[in-house]
Order: sequence, then C-alpha cells, then structure tokens
Amino acid sequence: MSPSAGEAARLVACAYGALDLFSGSSEQLLAWAQGLTSERAAEQLTPAWWRDATRAAMREQLDAAGVSDGGGTVDPYRLAQFQQVVELLPHFQAAERARLPAPKPKVVFTVPPRVALPERASDFGRRSLAARVLAALSSADERTLLASPFWSDAGAENLWDGLARSVELGLPITLAGAREDPERHDLPAMLRLARRLQDAGGRVTALRYEPPASTTYSLFHGKLACGRTGYLGSANFTDAGLGQHVEAGLPLDEVDVERVWWLVDVLSDAGLLVSCTP
Repeated sequence: MSPSAGEAARLVACAYGALDLFSGSSEQLLAWAQGLTSERAAEQLTPAWWRDATRAAMREQLDAAGVSDGGGTVDPYRLAQFQQVVELLPHFQAAERARLPAPKPKVVFTVPPRVALPERASDFGRRSLAARVLAALSSADERTLLASPFWSDAGAENLWDGLARSVELGLPITLAGAREDPERHDLPAMLRLARRLQDAGGRVTALRYEPPASTTYSLFHGKLACGRTGYLGSANFTDAGLGQHVEAGLPLDEVDVERVWWLVDVLSDAGLLVSCTP
C-alpha cells in the first residue's frame, strides 16, 4: 500500500533527519537502513555505538515517520517504505541541486583609483569593497560592530556616514581590535572615533586587543563591519585599506553576523578583548 502524500512527506523528512544524524553520509545511512528489520524492538533500531542523546533523536525521527509507534512496536510496511526513501535519497538530493540557480560571485574588490584596468574589467566596480562596508554598517537595526587591527583618522572619516544610522537610532556601537603599541597610532585612532561617536550621541564600547603574555606579537587580525548584515575581508579601517590598496572581501549574511558576535563574546570572556575608555 502506497503512503499518502502526508505520510510520504513525513518519511522523506525522517530520511533527511536521519542523514543529519549520520553527519551527512548517505553511504552510512543506507548501510544502516538496509540492516533494519521489523523483528527488532524500536529501541534496537538505532546504532548501539551512538550516544544516548543521538539514539533518542533517531527514535524521534522514526516515531514521527510512523516506522515505530513510540511504544516499542515497529510497523513493517512503514519500515519498508522508509528504507525505499533512504535508497532514493541521493536522487532527491541530486534533483534539488539541479534546480538551484548557478551561484553568483560574492567577492568584492577595491583597487587604487588611478589604476588603468583592462577592458575586460569594465564592470569591476573599484569602490565595491568600501561600498559593501558602508552597506553593512547602514543595515544596523540592533547593534553595530567595527573590528580591525589597524585604524586611522582618515579611515574613520570614510566610515562616518555608514555609522550615522546607528547614532541616530541609539544603537550600541562596538569598536574593537586595535592593540596598544607605542610605535603605532591604531589604538588612539580607534579611540578618537569612539569619542567622536560619543560626542554625536552614540552609545559606544571600545575593546582593545590584549595579546596573551606568551605571544606578545599576536594581533586581532580580523577585519569586520557588521550591522544586520556584514562584511569580512582584508581591508583595514584606514584610508589606504578602504581606497588605495588592492583588497578583497565577502558579504556576511545575518547568521554569519551572529557568529561574529559570538566570537567577540568569547574573546572578551577570555581576556583578549578588553574594554578601554574612549
């Protein structure tokens, strides 16, 4: 007897859930599924070497698909249907991949303004990297982050318009990454930008990078600009980085931005990013 549309959908969802529990290995999933029999109790269907939590997650998948009933009984017909779906799963995945549009390039660049580019690069977009940084800052609706090891007053001037939204909305702004170095001016430049934002009414936190005592040459070398969406790339927040060098970067989706904030929190808890007075 063929499953109804709803039952078939639950079987497919179960197969994909099981695939996740096998870390995406279709081969391991198929080998396991082919060895299942309805003579076993439901709790014996899951691999014995798995942790209890993983086995429980698999039992939930099998219950949701009707392979087992939650009370330990296995439905032989639904089990056979599940095994068929697992066999077909690679074909489902191939069909899904075939329907996806070709990926569009996300890498953006900046080159020195006086460089004569060849004709094939007519659509290059020289300022696309700086525009991406400003777009990331202007997307802020909860909080804003700028993080880089190297800063300059001229670079801060290039970033000012992108920070205007955060100041206007009263959003928390975090500046991070510069380290104290008497031979460089990055930390003073970062703190001057923080004071300027405060004077304009911004809510600013400045985080200095404090290298571990055993590796004093260490840098916070990430270059990040995050609002709701973000930017990650090679450009420092200096005038040269945002307009004079050859730089490359990538836009960040919202899930990536959340990961960036997670990293900031981890480094702060580890004592590598330290609050300092603007």
